[in-house]
Amino acid sequence: MHNWVEINLDNLRHNFEFIRKMVHPSAVMPVVKSDAYGHGMVETAKALRDAGAEMFAVSKLGEAVRLREAGIKVPILLLSGVIDGEYEEALNRGIRPVVFTSEHLKKCQETAERYRKNFPIHIKLDTGMGRLGFRIDRINTVLSMVSTCKNVVIEGIMTHFADADSDDLSYTRLQCDLFRRAVQRFQEMNIRPRWVHASNSAATFLFPEARFNLVRPGLALYGPTFFAPQLLPVMSLKARVIQVKDVPPGSPIGYGRTFTTPERMKIATVSVGYSDGYPRALSNKGIVLIRGQRCPLVGRVSMNLITVNVSHLKEVREGDEVVLMGCQSGASIFGDDVADLAGTISYEIYCRIGTNPVKRFLSESSQS
Repeated sequence: MHNWVEINLDNLRHNFEFIRKMVHPSAVMPVVKSDAYGHGMVETAKALRDAGAEMFAVSKLGEAVRLREAGIKVPILLLSGVIDGEYEEALNRGIRPVVFTSEHLKKCQETAERYRKNFPIHIKLDTGMGRLGFRIDRINTVLSMVSTCKNVVIEGIMTHFADADSDDLSYTRLQCDLFRRAVQRFQEMNIRPRWVHASNSAATFLFPEARFNLVRPGLALYGPTFFAPQLLPVMSLKARVIQVKDVPPGSPIGYGRTFTTPERMKIATVSVGYSDGYPRALSNKGIVLIRGQRCPLVGRVSMNLITVNVSHLKEVREGDEVVLMGCQSGASIFGDDVADLAGTISYEIYCRIGTNPVKRFLSESSQS
């Protein structure tokens, strides 16, 4: 194959177990939305379930249905809630929506009454993120509405931090204090949700007092990042050298002639491009590994090919493995490294690369 993505399920399970031990006795709800950040939602969820995960979070109902149809029976939380036409399916499949408007709450109650079932939900409070959630200054209205819902079970109460990965955690602390006071108001009304949760990956590692009794790691499951360098990489992007040539000085390389060889160079053409998820923003910036050595990308990233300066390598041949993200012979390029060079974040890099249709899921027990 010309290029492929490898997903190391052993490393995924290692990261999950590391987080679980770190936050004990709080529980861990892995976030596997957006195809598990490009890692393959079904395969990832099965590996984490087998490692002991007792619940998952996704964004949309379609993702939760995919997990149900793949045999995932544990509770699933819909972080973006449900829309019209989805309430019945969510209830009947045992999927928990996040509720953040009075209309959502009303429709959950109506659906529960119609089917004569209890409808477990998680109430989301906006403590300063400014996206989804009941505004914290409407807490009295929320409590009044919740108290009238007889068939809706408030299984969880949650919020989301705006910048828990910041060097300055003062705003996160403010959000946490507001949330803690809101939880207390619920308890005073004798509403005691089983789960109280606020922490994404960054807060899980950097702000232990916000772990409550459940955390929602996403990014941290999938590899090392600046706030968790001890974790193991899960996703790799690999390709092959398909041509090596010696090029004289003054030779343009690639579309737009954005690079011209300043001296005689050995150029390797590699079978990967932006259609495979490798960002075009890495033109003349990217770094790859060949034979365990770091090699700079020269010229533009095109749809299916890149060109790399391999002049410093003693030997390079057609068919050699190229690692664009991952490890090779003791050297490594992590998601954060690729993201920094591309001027973005590792979340986007994982999701981009994860669109590559050729995935190999690796574990000590099987490879596919």
